[in-house]
Amino acid sequence: MEPKTILITDLRTRAARDAADDLRTAGYNVVCVPESVCLWQEASLEAFAGPLAPTLYAVLHPAPPITQCGFEEVTEEQFARARDEGPLAAWCVAKVLGGILREKGTGVMIFLGSIHAEKPVGRGFLYSAGCGAVQMLQREFNQDYGTCGVRSYYIQRGVFRGDPDAKSDVSEFYFGQDLRMPERKLPEQGSLNGLIRFLLTPEAAILSGSDLRADGGLVMYYGERGTPQNRKGRQSNEQG
Repeated sequence: MEPKTILITDLRTRAARDAADDLRTAGYNVVCVPESVCLWQEASLEAFAGPLAPTLYAVLHPAPPITQCGFEEVTEEQFARARDEGPLAAWCVAKVLGGILREKGTGVMIFLGSIHAEKPVGRGFLYSAGCGAVQMLQREFNQDYGTCGVRSYYIQRGVFRGDPDAKSDVSEFYFGQDLRMPERKLPEQGSLNGLIRFLLTPEAAILSGSDLRADGGLVMYYGERGTPQNRKGRQSNEQG
């Protein structure tokens, strides 16, 4: 019996490469779409994916690398690239590869997105808008394909240690992030591997259609957060 095939559509980000290595270790047949295949052209994607149909079990579609650009300086070329590599590519992946899974009556579609889908960070509106669009696309995908046995998920990943610096002078989001985490440190590379592996199992069916915030709580962070000891110290100072 051939191992189940997991198709990863884009390996340009470290999180996608880490997932590929981990899934191979778990015994899956991991196939990565080469850069020569245009994800936002149906014919190109169909030609590549067709031979994989018999063993295709799941698709992992990561967001493209972050694009930093302000409203005033964006060019038509930058806008077109963000559109093609973001929402348009995700739609083609969902239609072509989701269609294969729907015909089989089973499978998993995972959109590996970003906290940027909900958290504006400054000078990243093209990337943030694309992540938000794909977040909604997953919900619509779940409505149409979920009735045919195909599960889907959107993962809002946060910032990992070693990620490219995306600081801006518009937002403080990327400053001091380790201090906002409960453990006071950023997640290490590969921290999403266990979650991705779990979503491929039947036990994850109850979560189908979900937006999963794997961001250390950053979306819901609104201010300084201290330990019980620190809070006690502040109360003593205030009383004194």
